[in-house]
Amino acid sequence: MAHGYSDDGLCWTAMAKELEGNYNVILPDARGFGRTDPPSKNEPVDIQVEDLAGFINALEIINPILLGHSMGSASVAWFAARYPEVPRASILVDPRLVSRPTPANAPSKTEETAATEKRVAAILKRNNTSYEELFNDQMERNPHFGFTELHFWALSKQLYHPNTAYRSADLRPNMSDLFEKTICPTLILKADDQDELRSQNEEVASTLDHGRLIHVAGAGHSVHRDQPELFLEALNTFLEKL
Repeated sequence: MAHGYSDDGLCWTAMAKELEGNYNVILPDARGFGRTDPPSKNEPVDIQVEDLAGFINALEIINPILLGHSMGSASVAWFAARYPEVPRASILVDPRLVSRPTPANAPSKTEETAATEKRVAAILKRNNTSYEELFNDQMERNPHFGFTELHFWALSKQLYHPNTAYRSADLRPNMSDLFEKTICPTLILKADDQDELRSQNEEVASTLDHGRLIHVAGAGHSVHRDQPELFLEALNTFLEKL
């Protein structure tokens, strides 16, 4: 189970408890998050894909089922396309399916540097915010998350490294390009997007040979936290068919 940006592996704890009776569930920290070593500022954009490959090889896991949220879903999708024979299946939780539009005027080097330094400062500020403040602020905004989700969410915000701000998600391949190379069964659990974006999501997902897209009713970006029962229902139905 690959986590999203600013989270870490333990942020999957609530869902792992639901699955551990039937599956061996592994919750790694991505490089620069949780209890990993600090990343460098100049790592290649595919570093998390290769870290995932190294992790699977080191543990000698054969045909794993890979599940990822947000940043983790991007890593899982890229891995499934680069190493199509490895995954038994993949589950992508609210991946960005539709690429961001290319800006008319690319930012200058000075503007890019300023934006990066702003992200670094925001991460450092969050790292140094107390657990109680992080927990209570998130509970006020998302009281439906429950204690376990709030607890590990708050802890993770003190542990991700500011050097992760130097990575650019815009350099990842388009999902439609990755899906054309993906052969494993794939489930996409998306936020409850509407109108044109919903149609665009469906168009991108249609490039999968063995894929299914579900827009989870009432869910935002954290699909598994917003609608855990619907999330588990869709996930278990998919897993039982494998």
